[in-house]
Amino acid sequence: MTQLTDDQRSTPPQSEPPQSAPRSSHIATYLGPAKVIGKQGQVILVELENADRDQVVAQTAFTFPYEPAADDRLLVMGQGTQHFAVGVLSGSKPGVLAFAGEAHIRAINGKLTLASDQAIALRAPRITVRTGILRTIATSVVEKADHVRRWVRGLMAIRAGNSRRVVDGEDSTRCQNSTTLAKDTVKIDGDQLHLGH
Repeated sequence: MTQLTDDQRSTPPQSEPPQSAPRSSHIATYLGPAKVIGKQGQVILVELENADRDQVVAQTAFTFPYEPAADDRLLVMGQGTQHFAVGVLSGSKPGVLAFAGEAHIRAINGKLTLASDQAIALRAPRITVRTGILRTIATSVVEKADHVRRWVRGLMAIRAGNSRRVVDGEDSTRCQNSTTLAKDTVKIDGDQLHLGH
């Protein structure tokens, strides 16, 4: 058994030095516009519009297809090293809605409206329109085609202020009965006029 000396009895036990408290790391959050610098695979390199102009990598979190281009302005939110692009403030490329395979756009129990401030263009090898009633209301209509065929089962009625038809080649009309009514004058001008068989 170890005996303690008088000096050891009078000396208080040495306590361990206190451990330093853990430092809390400050992670800055950001929500604001950012400029697109480039694209790296599936992520976008953007420059935040903050005081430091930090360049970070942002993952896309859009609910619509978007193809990034340089100098596009996006809405970016993030914290620390994780940032997400959640909106497009201004873009240089046209938006593209693309589907792989067959696709259907349908409004259930409602009306489907396609609107544009400039123009709407339809491009396809073949376009088919099936409807009960087709109405066309326009200030001006221009149609150009190589061949036009039109079948009307019942009555085809045309009402116009004036009518003019120019045919470069042969103009042939065949019907069971033909009636021409004019209020004032009927003119027929030609080198030859054949009546009967």
